[in-house]
Amino acid sequence: MKTSDNIYQLDGRVPLLQAIPFGLQHVLAMFVSNITPIIILANVVGIEKGLTASLIQNCMIIASIGTLIQLYPVWKIGSRLPIVMGISFTFLSVSISIGASQGMGTLMGAVIVGGIVEGLLGLCAKYWLKLIPHIVAATVVTSIGFSLLPIGANSFAGGQGAADFGSAQNWIVGSVTLLTCLLTSLLNLTWAQSSPSSPSISCPPRKPSVTPAPFAAAPSSARSTRPKWAALSAATDL
Repeated sequence: MKTSDNIYQLDGRVPLLQAIPFGLQHVLAMFVSNITPIIILANVVGIEKGLTASLIQNCMIIASIGTLIQLYPVWKIGSRLPIVMGISFTFLSVSISIGASQGMGTLMGAVIVGGIVEGLLGLCAKYWLKLIPHIVAATVVTSIGFSLLPIGANSFAGGQGAADFGSAQNWIVGSVTLLTCLLTSLLNLTWAQSSPSSPSISCPPRKPSVTPAPFAAAPSSARSTRPKWAALSAATDL
């Protein structure tokens, strides 16, 4: 097997000079998306900076624990796949509503109860997942995006309550960031369509997965050829 093919193998050993930049790429990509929901929640709800820092630290610790469980499964929990766990935007709009109206204590209780319920649903997902068509999942994801539009618009202008809210500088920074993201996505799509097909990983179908908490989400980056697994990713985050 060629050394370059190891990148596409589940148990392939990637050379150190390639593993370091690949690992840093995953960490940097995970870091921003993992702390952004907490920052948005803290700004909207009005959480003090000390508590915000504690929440960010906690979410990074839980994400690392979840990632280790994915790599080294415990009983039926874990997929033994290189999946980086992190916070999901799925529950952000609901969390903002609860935190703003009922307080952070109620929100923490809702997170615990929601995690238990979602975990139980994940264990028996094979019985009800087939009842949910893809159009339902797409509608849910679209609704989440629309619910976050007001928050994104406020942040685009500098953040609600900021002294320079709506200033030209904020609009320029936001516009440059948006255009950069759009151009990067378009160029990446064009490159992917024009590049030769990459080696693929063949595997049997995966079973439904389990999530320990409402904020947990695990985007799958590979598929397993092993029969024993149970991913922590939410069955509802399709």
